[in-house]
Amino acid sequence: MENVSLNRSNEDPATKKVAYIIYVLYLCSLMVPVLPIVAVIFAYIFENDAKDILQSHYQYFIRSFWIGMLYFSIAGLSIMIVIGIILIPLCVIWWIIRLAKGLKSLLRNEPVQHPKTWLF
Repeated sequence: MENVSLNRSNEDPATKKVAYIIYVLYLCSLMVPVLPIVAVIFAYIFENDAKDILQSHYQYFIRSFWIGMLYFSIAGLSIMIVIGIILIPLCVIWWIIRLAKGLKSLLRNEPVQHPKTWLF
């Protein structure tokens, strides 16, 4: 029987490791709020090195940062009218689900499905 590799892409292993690191930084950002800035800087730096499958992940990283900034800013500003108390936990749930979906795809060596979505 022939040994079949599960790696279906010709990705640079270093670029893939950076993708894992970015997901971890984003997830840790729930405890250290400055980490998304570090993560998106890494995403912008390594975006051009990504090929095939990882291109969708890097696009997803960058869009997650900017969409998250928008959602969390709106939720933070709306605390003054009390609705932000509901919106901030919803933003956190959105963030966790979005990152879990992307990490699951990366672990399976698959591209992110619909990387341009505003939801999940």
